[in-house]
Amino acid sequence: MARHKVIGPDDPKYPAIKHAQRIAWMKTILGYLMMGGLVFLALWAFGFSYHFKLGFGTLWFFVPVVMWLLSAKVSLILTKSVPADPSNPRDAHLIELVRQVWEKSGLTKMPPVYISDNPLPNAFATGPFHSWAVVAATKGLFECGMTDAEIKAVFAHELGHVKNYDVALNSFISVLSMIFFSIVDTGVRALLGSIRIFKRMFGMAPERKGLFTGVLEWVIMYIVFQITGQVTKVVQMFVVRSRESGADATGALILGQPCDLAVALQKLVAYVEKHRPQGRDKEMYRALRPMMTIDPLFDSRAAEPQPKTLWQKIKAFWQYLQLSHPPVPERIKMLEYMNGSACPVVSA
Repeated sequence: MARHKVIGPDDPKYPAIKHAQRIAWMKTILGYLMMGGLVFLALWAFGFSYHFKLGFGTLWFFVPVVMWLLSAKVSLILTKSVPADPSNPRDAHLIELVRQVWEKSGLTKMPPVYISDNPLPNAFATGPFHSWAVVAATKGLFECGMTDAEIKAVFAHELGHVKNYDVALNSFISVLSMIFFSIVDTGVRALLGSIRIFKRMFGMAPERKGLFTGVLEWVIMYIVFQITGQVTKVVQMFVVRSRESGADATGALILGQPCDLAVALQKLVAYVEKHRPQGRDKEMYRALRPMMTIDPLFDSRAAEPQPKTLWQKIKAFWQYLQLSHPPVPERIKMLEYMNGSACPVVSA
């Protein structure tokens, strides 16, 4: 059984790390409240007598739940990960590093360790429950010059996701977004059919639908879909980013060395900057970004230059809302706050 060795209140870093954890949880709760507010607003706008549609659309409510339950298997399949081989010196060393982190994590069962042949450096941990969790590293993780302490810090971050049930939190915010979209979808369709001008001019009453009416309804619903999709994505990414910050803080609490992760993040992003995914790989990583330790498409070592015009500010803010991780400079700043002093800077 794992021994609970997380740093205690007597450690000078403890207050700042706990404060960072509280901030992350407050952001997560705020994200859930925002999504819940959208659902409540949709119910209020279209009437509380709303009845969910039965049939194929209802299945979408269960997709995030099924993905949560199968998260470990799906992640291993997507990343083509195989069990680490204890007879391979590199794999055996990784298993030992993960064991050392696990012994300090407070988790009762050590997750099995997997290896992916992917050249982009990454590690991930996933699974619906602590006992079903798995951890994995890509081949690229061993090629970006990290020390053992830094690799352990990366896996402390990943086990932090497991401790915090982040897969469940990220999955069930998707359930709320599906409910919100379903309410808006059905409500808007009913509203269009009840508005007199649409009934008279375009025949959008159910009994008078024709080809033109069907096309018009499709165009309107496409616009509604784009708007609601962007709104729910922003809220979902807000929650996902908060869980990344929470995992940073939990990892720091496990090992008590926030700067090890700060240095590891710098080395990860330095490697990614030189090997940024392109073409088909770029589109694949766009879907896999939440599983990565850093965002392989948008992370950089340096903070982005401050936008000057109003349009640049709006564009930069909108891009930030789409990120799956807080930018690395922002994460390092918080890790330095937890450490109580500046962390080493990795040269380019």
